Amino acid sequence: MIDLWRGNANAWECDELGHMNVKFYLAKAMQGVANLAEQAGLGSIYRKDAAATLIPQALHIKFLAESRPGAPLFIEGGISDIKDTSADFTLIMKHAGNDKIAASFRLSLIHSAPNGVSSHPWPQRFLDMADKYRIQTPEAARPRGLSEDTPNNDVSLDQADALELETIGMGRFVSSDMDVFGRLSPETLLGRVSDSVVNFIGAFPEEWAFHKGDTSAGNIGSALLETRILPRLWPQAGDGYVIRSGVKSFGPKIRNIVHWVLDPATGKPWWTMEGVAAPMDLDARKLVEPSDELRAKLAKAVKQGIEA
Repeated sequence: MIDLWRGNANAWECDELGHMNVKFYLAKAMQGVANLAEQAGLGSIYRKDAAATLIPQALHIKFLAESRPGAPLFIEGGISDIKDTSADFTLIMKHAGNDKIAASFRLSLIHSAPNGVSSHPWPQRFLDMADKYRIQTPEAARPRGLSEDTPNNDVSLDQADALELETIGMGRFVSSDMDVFGRLSPETLLGRVSDSVVNFIGAFPEEWAFHKGDTSAGNIGSALLETRILPRLWPQAGDGYVIRSGVKSFGPKIRNIVHWVLDPATGKPWWTMEGVAAPMDLDARKLVEPSDELRAKLAKAVKQGIEA
């Protein structure tokens, strides 16, 4: 692996849980992607005048250690697979002070025209140079709490209604959500869901109880441990969205949850996402197990057959 990014967790990037918000992990990783692409002969893929770029097709991320305000961080990585018009980049974010892994990223990226209309074969210069950056995917980056099944093609607003999925977020995409090509930035895929998940009563009843004033369970927040994001369509600034979510399954501490981010005008999915998450005691900084009463609530919230 080679060094691809170095910086820190800024205080303004940290959220109500007291650590860096998931959105900024991915934002920093995408800078690493750009640096790796340039070193491997693709040039500046995220400049406005780029002839070709890399567009996310699937994103798998694991959050392995908290990054508190001011923590020095670095990212290293390489290319784990190359196909005709796509490649898998694997990146590892570490705490610079102790080399502890903060997060891993497995990013499936399509080599495409900036408008995303057509995929491009790799230029020969990239194929000639790529072997220098080839790596085996580290065990720390492999899926742990979720599968990588074929994407669910039965995703729509009508199907969300049929499954009685909760509405946890809604709004509009704005110009600051877009990249230099006018396409939604990858970190916004995480950011919009992160901003809304506090409303997911079915998945986190103990957190909702805390927000209603019941502090008996402690100061509770919800922490994302692992996720897989599948972009479907790419919204433009001004487009609307609604997030419909359901509990897929749950265990002693974790919950597998599925989010469908939909276009309310057409009912079609912008992207889908499965996450492994858990309630976190924000004072003790540890995950907590639900009571029998909360387990019963979670069992009632499970939506059979829901997939990302």
